[in-house]
Amino acid sequence: MRYTLDKKNYADFNTFEIGKLAPRTYFIPYPDRASADAVSLKEKRYRSPKVVCLNGEWDFKFYQNPNDVPSVLDTDTVTFGKLDVPSCWQFRGYLKPFYVNSRYQFPYDPPVIPTTEPAGKVFCWHGADKGPRPRYHTPENEYNSVGVYRTFFEVEDPTKGYVVSFLGVANCLDLYVNGSFVGYSEGTHNTAEFDLAPFVKEGQNELVAVVHRWCNGTYLECQDMFRNNGIFRDVLLRVSEPVDLWDIDFQTKKTKAGYTATVKVELRGETDVTISLEGNGLSEKKTVKSEGYIAKAVFEDLEVTEWNAEEPTLYDLYVEVPGSCVKLRVGFKDLEVKGTLLTLNGHRLKFHGVNHHDTSCTNGFTMTPEEIERDMLLCKEYNVDTVRTSHYPPDPYLLELADELGLYIVDETDLETHGTMFHKLPPSYNLISDDPAWEAHYVDRVKRLYQRDKTHVSVVMWSLGNESGGDYCIDAMYAYLKSQTSIPVHYESAVHSKRKAYDIASEMYPPIERVHEIGEGTWKVTELCDRPYFLCEYAHAMGVGPGNVEGYWKEIYTHDNLTGGCIWEMVDHAVLEADGRYTYGGDHGEFEHDGNFCVDGLFYPDRTPSTGAKIMKFVYRPIRVSHVFEDVFELFNTTGFSAGSRYRLQATLSTGETFDVPVTAGHLGKERVRLDLASGRGKAAEAGQDLTLTFVTTDTVTGKEVGKEQILLTERFRSTPSDAGNVPLPEGFRVSEDGKVTLPLRSGTLRSAAPGTLLYRAPTDNDFEFYGILNSMGSFIAGRETVQSVETTPNKVTVTSRLIGMGYTLDVVDTYEGSSEGIVVTSKLHTVFGMGNLPRFGKTWKLDQSFDDVSYYGRNGESYADMKDQTQLETVFCKVEDMTEPNLKPQESGNRMDTRWAQVSNRDSSVTFTALEKAYELGVKPYSDAELVHMTHREDEVRTGTYVTVSAFQKGIGTGSCGPNTAPEYTYPLKGDYELKYLLKAE
Repeated sequence: MRYTLDKKNYADFNTFEIGKLAPRTYFIPYPDRASADAVSLKEKRYRSPKVVCLNGEWDFKFYQNPNDVPSVLDTDTVTFGKLDVPSCWQFRGYLKPFYVNSRYQFPYDPPVIPTTEPAGKVFCWHGADKGPRPRYHTPENEYNSVGVYRTFFEVEDPTKGYVVSFLGVANCLDLYVNGSFVGYSEGTHNTAEFDLAPFVKEGQNELVAVVHRWCNGTYLECQDMFRNNGIFRDVLLRVSEPVDLWDIDFQTKKTKAGYTATVKVELRGETDVTISLEGNGLSEKKTVKSEGYIAKAVFEDLEVTEWNAEEPTLYDLYVEVPGSCVKLRVGFKDLEVKGTLLTLNGHRLKFHGVNHHDTSCTNGFTMTPEEIERDMLLCKEYNVDTVRTSHYPPDPYLLELADELGLYIVDETDLETHGTMFHKLPPSYNLISDDPAWEAHYVDRVKRLYQRDKTHVSVVMWSLGNESGGDYCIDAMYAYLKSQTSIPVHYESAVHSKRKAYDIASEMYPPIERVHEIGEGTWKVTELCDRPYFLCEYAHAMGVGPGNVEGYWKEIYTHDNLTGGCIWEMVDHAVLEADGRYTYGGDHGEFEHDGNFCVDGLFYPDRTPSTGAKIMKFVYRPIRVSHVFEDVFELFNTTGFSAGSRYRLQATLSTGETFDVPVTAGHLGKERVRLDLASGRGKAAEAGQDLTLTFVTTDTVTGKEVGKEQILLTERFRSTPSDAGNVPLPEGFRVSEDGKVTLPLRSGTLRSAAPGTLLYRAPTDNDFEFYGILNSMGSFIAGRETVQSVETTPNKVTVTSRLIGMGYTLDVVDTYEGSSEGIVVTSKLHTVFGMGNLPRFGKTWKLDQSFDDVSYYGRNGESYADMKDQTQLETVFCKVEDMTEPNLKPQESGNRMDTRWAQVSNRDSSVTFTALEKAYELGVKPYSDAELVHMTHREDEVRTGTYVTVSAFQKGIGTGSCGPNTAPEYTYPLKGDYELKYLLKAE
């Protein structure tokens, strides 16, 4: 069949849709109520006889160079390959994956895009690949490539209605059927629907979709993610009767007498409509006759159970006409902004949130229903109650799940123009958004967001997009929403415009000090203080971290106007290669890229939780416990709706006693309890042990553990042996002139160790400040340690060293003293000259890799000064490989705070490090920190030995990769003296 292809729509600024149907609520019709009731939520889209899912293997022809696309396409002569739909080209071998955060892949000249010519000379002035310096790229073989898709579908009765729904196509779509042009669409993540009735025939029909890599609309889709293309969400063929349902709206309003529910139905043809509202003791039914293809029913004075994320009560809404029934799950809520307070059903809200991208390491934007469900269940498991759909509308199934499971949704428009900042000097967020010429494009996107998702009770904010500045076009979007809905409107990038804020004030990554001032109402920007304030992105979860999340929540729980926030972000973006490797930006030959800035999730690509996920679960726990004094504790119910009695709280002393602690505090309420700890205190004192009290919170509704926290009541440390320096050092113990130590071991063999001074850590992502450019560890990595002298006596060896680097000169004195209990090792650090902060002060001992067994008493997981409370003190037995974390980009990891003792051993020998006077920080790695500095991927982590680092301290993590650096209280000034002391015993 022959098609005359349109070659202008995608590059015509005045064209962003042709023949596309008006937006409407997403729903799946069934022939009758019984069949609508018979399917599960996940099956609904795929089981209806009125909806044919066109997913599967389609014919596909890829044109890397658009000049090769014929003007007339004869599908009978084209040699097609095969491509699964839905999928993304870049994950199927057509083009390579391309990751960039805040730049475009072509020259910035809106609305102009490359058409048939190469992408051209691209100017930018910032990016993680080359830092903040102006430069040009002239990429090779970068074109506005084209993919041509073909499939066939059967039509039995051409008199029926046929509408095709594309739930997601990147970046635009020209649609043809049976030789005719049907229409055109832009807006990658918005549903595009076309009426095929004028084009179909009985029997087999041919559908052709032409997808361009870029269109004018690409300027509005500069999101931080791999830039993918293709038909990446489901394609549905909707078959309707001559008179059938077209759109459904469900609006509720709370009155003194109860709730009023208004159901508005749009039809194709005039008919009677039966509307039923059922469930939870409610049974209402009305049959109304349509007028002008509109039927409307109002149910008044309804006594209902209101929906919230903790108790997500839903009702069944049935809308029926002859031959068709739509079943929607709906809820009732009363959401209000009252001055600086945001309330739901009269309750204050604190959003415990996360930002969620659609991301699959095997298929880019494409997520199966099972994968979407997995992510939402992970949110519930990790105490998340709020999801911001960054930075576009998700698959509709995610919204259905949010309604059912109980998740608040910040539903975001498919809009981001971040590249305006980095392709133009002077930079400005507002270059496109304040241009009236783009108004219709902007309003179309928010209209399609709202109309598709308008019936979902889980939506608590509409978001106008992300990082696009303002003012004119954004104001027009806001005006549209306010004409349709009372749900508040969020848009963080208003802070870069004259507006400063819409209904909800919002910021990304502010320092905690500013959040405090906004909570107090004293911050200089009035618009951030005079309405509810929401951290749409905070605590950047890139690599190790995020650090000091708790600092934000101390402020959020203190001030009513602070409504909570969403951690950035849920899942690492990466590509799973055929050989099992994960790759990120720059690994695919991208001419510009932002490296591993896409690897910024709380969960690894396979959804294994990182430490960050465990931190989030801990910080978002529903019941918090704090020690007030003696045996008195405060319980804080952090939920918005649940009674404390929903949770079972059990406390266990480290001496074995267990207490069941009743919780009676209401939502966001506090109470104090007293526990009888006398017996445990006595036992711990007698044994000379720490006394800890561990609280475990279980949700009685789900039966799952939702919180675990430990309070250290008393701590005891081993004293320095009284005979230190008065007992000969072990026979065979030696220190060479360059400071290397030889340890005698039980087997009679000698193992060589080099206790070098470690002032740095292999930089975490959060140690690279200013958008991943400035390595705060650089001067310490480059520093040099020189042994000045070694003084040896039978009972004591003293090694004096000097460390010099840019900005500091330090002296270190290490002493090894014999005692009846082992070797007392004391390292003293003295600042001769220094500026700034010291990242770390530790000593690293190298043993061979046969020392693979690790046991220790300290924090039972990865922990640093500003992210340790999610772990507990306990005795741990593990292997060396268990002591580091599998970050996609290797970096410092696996630190264990508050360590009292640690032992590494093989079958013959062991080395034990026991804290004296105070705890130390423990690191055990299968490679050295010096080697780790140069690693870029997991595959680089090759074992070269067993490296044990005993540190007096290590600075906190912070979120400096995109947010505040380490807070001052978790840093160590480069001045004065520091000491590290422990007992070393080799057997």
